[in-house]
Order: sequence, then C-alpha cells, then structure tokens
Amino acid sequence: MLPASVAASPGNSVSVSTGSSPSVTIGLPHGDQLNFSYSYLLLYAEVDSSGLFGMFEHTILFGADLKNVNWKILVKDDTTYFNASFPLVPTTLRPIGFDQNLTNLTIPRNLPGFNITPEVEFSVQISIDKNVSPVLYAYNTTDSKNAANFTNLTISTLRIDNYITISKMPIPAIPYNIVLLQSLNATINHTRGNFIGFNANAQNFQDNRFDGFAIGSSDMIDHSRGLFWWLPNYTSNGETFPLHYSFLRTYGALYLVFQYHGISSGTTIVQDPYLSVINETINGLKIINQEIHIAYEVLLHNIELVSTGSIIGLFLVGVAYTSYRSKRF
Repeated sequence: MLPASVAASPGNSVSVSTGSSPSVTIGLPHGDQLNFSYSYLLLYAEVDSSGLFGMFEHTILFGADLKNVNWKILVKDDTTYFNASFPLVPTTLRPIGFDQNLTNLTIPRNLPGFNITPEVEFSVQISIDKNVSPVLYAYNTTDSKNAANFTNLTISTLRIDNYITISKMPIPAIPYNIVLLQSLNATINHTRGNFIGFNANAQNFQDNRFDGFAIGSSDMIDHSRGLFWWLPNYTSNGETFPLHYSFLRTYGALYLVFQYHGISSGTTIVQDPYLSVINETINGLKIINQEIHIAYEVLLHNIELVSTGSIIGLFLVGVAYTSYRSKRF
C-alpha cells in the first residue's frame, strides 16, 4: 500500500509571527494555530569531590528562563535574529518525563568552595527556507501503514538555527550536558493538537535521514497540519554527535527536549531544525512585542467609543510601538 501524498497548495497563505523572546506562532485558516516557544536552558555536570569518607560525585545544575532573558532582535529580509548573552544560575528545576534517551537529572547539591557561574551566548535564527527538500517521506516506526509523502515543502518551511556557546565554564575541562526545552502548543479543529513522532527520508537532500513529529487532529500522519523535523545529529565545535531528544510533560505542559554535550569553555553547539506547514504557503515573518501589541489592539477595538482626547492617546501608543521597532531593529 503506497503512503498518502500531501502537497502544499500555493493558493493559500498563513500568518507567522514571533515575540520578544524566541518563539514562532503560525496562524492557519479556520482558527488552527501552532506555537513553539523556547522555555528553558539547563546545564548540568557531575563533579567529584573528596570528603572525610572518600570521593563523592555531585550533580551541579544551572539554568535560565529564556522568556526572561534580554534578547536583542533584528529583522533582515526573511530572517529574524535573536541574540543574547546571560549567566546560568543554580536552579532546582527538574522536568519529569525523561526517557531512556536522556540522562535523568538527580537532585543538585551545593558544593562548598565552588563559585560557579557558567555564561552562555545564545543565538536563534528563524528564516523562510526555499531550498529545503521538496519531498519528505515520514513514517511511524511502530506502524508501517501510518506514513505520508509531503511535497512542495519549499513554499511552506521555516528553518530554525540554534547556536549555543558556553562562553565561560569556571571549571576547566569538565564534561557537561546542555538541555534545551521548547514548549509545544497546537490548536487543530478547536481542540488541542496531537504530536506524532516519526522518522523521515528527504528527497534531493544532502542529509537524507531525519527525526521529527507531525501535528494534527488525529494520530494519522497523513492528516497533519504541521511538521517539526531535524537531523539526528548536531555539531559541537565542528564535530558531529548523535542528537538525543524526548517529549516530556510537567505541570500539564508539553515540551520537546534536546540534549547536547560540551567540554570546557568555548564549546559551540549548532543545530538546525525545520518547521513546515501543510497545504499552505508561508510568505513572510513578523515581529510582535506582545505587551505593546495587545494595548494597541485594545485601543483599535474601542476607537469608535473614545473621544478625541483618547484618539490622541492612541496616536501616542502608535508612536511608542514605532519607536520600539526602530530601537529593536
């Protein structure tokens, strides 16, 4: 039985926006929506220390809430750039749901005599990718009949480049792991969307094999509204390593988790996932600062009810919004 083919239609378009921290919100027809937000970055390492009763192994755990980081944002052509440098601070965040692909995080301990503050440079680039593979064959490894060919992806795909550099690691030459958490949300047919993991092969692409998940209203891949897919490896200082990933839930939220490996300061991680929408066309990206945008929309909605003085206030909000964009870009 041949897999179903799903082609993007050039007649439709979607709205794509980003916020004041790395995220992508895709608005589809009929109220469907896909959202991916960078949530948290963790760094942990095992450190040996000596005591009265011998050697002990400790876990040191640091993190940063990526939504609270001061991101510098630049829009150029069809690419949105997010750049930030920030310290990682001791944290007790322990996401539940790690599977056998990821190292389980043990309870972190404070080490006497250690004053450790890793520093990170993080860059995310979101761009329209018209050079992506035109065909992606995705299949569920546990059900051979649950598969589909997705075609004409060159009009419906975003490329999301992750660059993570540990610019300062106070303990030299110590192996550590980096964990990137991305929050996943989807509304399909007015209900929460399903996320179906798959393996995939790409046509006319230098790297043929991919991992990923499909987003839809059912468990069938050929009913997908979106795809998030990536190579099964990443680079660390130019060397290639297998990429470990997992889905996990904590406090009712769903996260996609990538785990990377580094040694000492100066380690740079590079990974390039893709986000495709099905049966639609992506025409452009738009930066939105959520707080100013909401205030602006509220005033627009009530403009017919306000006085001339309030209209002047609306003008001032517009000036603030324009000023914000000019400073950020």
